[in-house]
Amino acid sequence: MKKFVRFVDAMNNGIAKWACLLILPMAGVTFYEVIMRRVLNMPTKWGFEMTVYLYGAHFLLGMAATYLYDRHVRIDVIVLQLPKKIQILLRLITFWLIFVPFVGCFTYAATMYAAHSWAVWEHSWSAWKPPLYPYKTLMPVSMFLLFLQGIANFIREYYQLKGEKI
Repeated sequence: MKKFVRFVDAMNNGIAKWACLLILPMAGVTFYEVIMRRVLNMPTKWGFEMTVYLYGAHFLLGMAATYLYDRHVRIDVIVLQLPKKIQILLRLITFWLIFVPFVGCFTYAATMYAAHSWAVWEHSWSAWKPPLYPYKTLMPVSMFLLFLQGIANFIREYYQLKGEKI
């Protein structure tokens, strides 16, 4: 179990570090588009759409690491007033009541969405018409990574409840 937790943590951390690098081409494309549009009055067909896809990939690939570092938004004003063991117990319970059903349904829906995109070789409706199936494949992949991170966090918190540390 401990090896699984360490593996998932390291994998999602590594993926997030690579995903952070997507900011560089996104900034470059944005800069290029601004120069072409505002200075040379020759806007590109692909600039805006490319930045949307790059940011989407950045966002999707960073979800699991965000969960690893407990940085997702949540309202926990009342929960923070409870003893630490009760907080952990509530996280373990809500994992099964909220996290697993949500991520499971979203993973299933995203997989169907991506499979359909691959089946019809879907392309964007824009003038540029890039293929959408690789981008849509990131949706179920990122949800699966989030699910694995959720399992790893559950195991870590279970051991923490028992007084052990991973």
